[in-house]
Amino acid sequence: MKLTRLALTDFRNYTHTVWTPDASILVLTGENGSGKTNLLEAVSLLAPGRGLRGAPLPALCRNGADHWGVAATLQSGLDEFRIGTGSDLTERQRRTFRLDGENIRSQAVIGQKFSCVWLTPQMDRLFQEGSSGRRRFLDRLVMALSPDHGRQIAAHDRSVASRNRLLSERPTEAAWLSSIEDSIARHAVAASAARLALVESMNAYPFENDGFSASTLHLDCAISARLGRQPALEVEDWIRSSLQQSRDEDRLRSGTSVGAHRADFTLSDTATGRPAELSSSGQQKVMLTGTILTHARLMRQERGHAPAILLDEPLLHLDEGRRRALLESLEGLQAPVLITGTDIEPFAPIAGRAQFFSVRNGTISPS
Repeated sequence: MKLTRLALTDFRNYTHTVWTPDASILVLTGENGSGKTNLLEAVSLLAPGRGLRGAPLPALCRNGADHWGVAATLQSGLDEFRIGTGSDLTERQRRTFRLDGENIRSQAVIGQKFSCVWLTPQMDRLFQEGSSGRRRFLDRLVMALSPDHGRQIAAHDRSVASRNRLLSERPTEAAWLSSIEDSIARHAVAASAARLALVESMNAYPFENDGFSASTLHLDCAISARLGRQPALEVEDWIRSSLQQSRDEDRLRSGTSVGAHRADFTLSDTATGRPAELSSSGQQKVMLTGTILTHARLMRQERGHAPAILLDEPLLHLDEGRRRALLESLEGLQAPVLITGTDIEPFAPIAGRAQFFSVRNGTISPS
């Protein structure tokens, strides 16, 4: 798959820009604040979800404008398709999607054609902060392979919020609570099973080369653990029973004690067993980058094409050997790869195999 055209209208610091690259690996260099990350964010918004920053819709709009839009043409073999997304802030603040000129109501339809994974400098803190960020990272990987996963997570989280509110305001509504808990159980099992399947598949064939050692994903989730040894229907029954028994305690805590929102995951170096949270910044970056590359290879194997890979300043914290190993591995992914940096020199190992662009004040030009 290749990105052959990207058009931005009133998006962040871009007024109206049309970019027509013609390579799979695209290197974007420029000063801080020039718009490199904004360009990656625009591509990420073409896939289901809230993009690599998770920004509210008004924040995506250029100052002074009342709407924004992103449109792309992608080529996969002989197949060419167009995806567009955007919003008009003068109307209801919601995003719209178009596929080949037709309005699309379900983002899952887009997910069948195009998906994204990314690595940003902010994710360097993934293993020092709370579990919610790690869950979002894992769920993005799952969604790329199983677009329906996003719907399952959203439905699960709505049901959890409804249960918390009902426990606080009307805790004696037993029948209503049972109905909500049934919804939590169904969606929690579906979401946890998808997470477990992805982790098992990625651990079976980890990315590894001379510069990158293999990493192992660990899923810390009571539901997934039970799914490994019990039928799904039995696990649903266990969740319903646990939620019913914990109503009084959950009401006092203003939370729901069992569900897919309690899951966590971490990484470790396969050879040494060293966990990511006890590793250096460079070692953590290697583990995360290897996870992204493992996922891309799995996607190509399972669905016939890899996701678009967005790497924002990925060479930070990497020594020279690992920088070279990462850059030289990109060509084999057979996927659109957008990679950023402030200077062009570190990307010398892929000169002749990548296309280089300079980004300056919201404009893109060949380097």
